[in-house]
Amino acid sequence: MAEDNGIMPYPSLAQARFTQVVLVIAGLFSAMDLIVVGLLIEPMKHELGLTDVEVGLAHTTAFFAGYGLFAIPMGMLADRLVRVRLLLIAMLLWCAGLALVGLSHDLWLLAAAKAVMGLAGAITYPTAMSLLADNFAPERRAFATATYTIGQDLGTGAALLVGGVGYSALVAMAAADPHALGGISPWRAVSLIFAGIGLLLIPAILIMREPARMELQASRSGSFRDLWDYRRFLIPLFIGMMALGGQASCIRTWFAPALTRLYGLQPGDFAAWSSVVVLVGGLVGILLGSRLINMVRERGNEQAGMVIAAVASALCIPACFLAVAPAVWGFAALGCFYVIANAVAMMVPVVVISLRIPNDLRGLCMGIYIVLLSATSMIGAPLTGYVSQLIGGDALLGEAMALVGAPFSLLAALSFWATTWRRSAAQSISSQHGENRFLQGR
Repeated sequence: MAEDNGIMPYPSLAQARFTQVVLVIAGLFSAMDLIVVGLLIEPMKHELGLTDVEVGLAHTTAFFAGYGLFAIPMGMLADRLVRVRLLLIAMLLWCAGLALVGLSHDLWLLAAAKAVMGLAGAITYPTAMSLLADNFAPERRAFATATYTIGQDLGTGAALLVGGVGYSALVAMAAADPHALGGISPWRAVSLIFAGIGLLLIPAILIMREPARMELQASRSGSFRDLWDYRRFLIPLFIGMMALGGQASCIRTWFAPALTRLYGLQPGDFAAWSSVVVLVGGLVGILLGSRLINMVRERGNEQAGMVIAAVASALCIPACFLAVAPAVWGFAALGCFYVIANAVAMMVPVVVISLRIPNDLRGLCMGIYIVLLSATSMIGAPLTGYVSQLIGGDALLGEAMALVGAPFSLLAALSFWATTWRRSAAQSISSQHGENRFLQGR
């Protein structure tokens, strides 16, 4: 139903909130999938006979290869097709990828499983961002967008807690009765159980409603040429996000192995406190970032939003030394600091994109963002494994994480700062639409 000026209104608040909840759960599930597989790296590595470099290639490089290869096509489809159907396909792919992880018997099948999960991620992220933008007016959008990331942090915490405790319970069960799990390894059972959990979200996706597309610019066709108008803003932003991708791949992939190798802990030993660190730190970072971006938007200074991202990236530099801490409590403290700073640094640029880039270019923009993010995420984890082997092996994994993660963080900080040097020739989409009465609040 159109209003008097011929512009479609945003969906009802009830419909928007339902979509938001489903997307938060989808974000939770996707993050949970990735973290729970990462949590099982050590038993997976030993059973399949993999080296650290092979673990990095299969666990991270294969995932981001699938993620990056399909990101632009899936982003463009999110600009054109029914997004609820795309989300359904993505969820089915997540479950299939997890099932394949549990059935993997060598490096290649494990890599293929992670590539399938990468494809699912390439569909999920731009689709979720597009749906949130069309369900919420700009004044509500920063927090709505942030809630997807909150879901991801909830999933990370849930994976560490449920996956770690669950894995330990299954190990004890298998030790007491070798036939209790049908002859499969505990890590395989965890992966298959999580695949089944994902299917529970399918009914909710089926009853979601597709919102009308808002904030369209009739003069644009959603092409690369149109997006080029925003190059002075997007190029340094993309470089910064690439750097954060390499840093996150390094720190997050080797987080659990570092606790096992350097501090002698098993997943069940650190599942509870590490899940609290990730969950609380992530929530604090996201809420802080959302609040800060709303403050600068209310003051009409969007450029300051990228300053926030630059400062947060710089704060990640000392946090990358978490695995060099002499005791577990130091690792936990720096880990919490890292999660908060990284959450702000990762979230703010995405929110700024949703405010400055038109609807018919957002999916393409997010697709390019994913491709570039994937490029460095593919190398962060195996590069850390290589550096670790180069400087002394497992005992120096913490130093390797710092040597790889800190420079990436510095590059991100400098790149985000560069977005503020010259304003793009293309004006803020929110201010354009405000002048033209294109955007509507509730």
